[in-house]
Amino acid sequence: MADPEPFDDWTDERKGAFRQALRARQERQVRAGRLFGLALVALVAAGVLLRLPEPWWIPAVGAVALAGLVHRMVNWTCPNCGDRLPSRRGSRCLGCGAPLDV
Repeated sequence: MADPEPFDDWTDERKGAFRQALRARQERQVRAGRLFGLALVALVAAGVLLRLPEPWWIPAVGAVALAGLVHRMVNWTCPNCGDRLPSRRGSRCLGCGAPLDV
């Protein structure tokens, strides 16, 4: 549910808490992206170097990629209203209008 109070009317403490929560979500996204990327590279390298049959390791690569996508979709929400944030570097939350520049 969107917050009816405009961002400009927020107190400095609330703005700071929002920005800190948004920064934490962005850092979590970056760390998770690196972890999922590393897992994908390790799976492919292990499959190729150990000459494992493709039916064994290719589904694992797909599962890791799908897990990364699900994590991104679940995690990338507004700390204020819980609505999904724009993925194309939008400047405001579509739910409550809070600015996304940190």
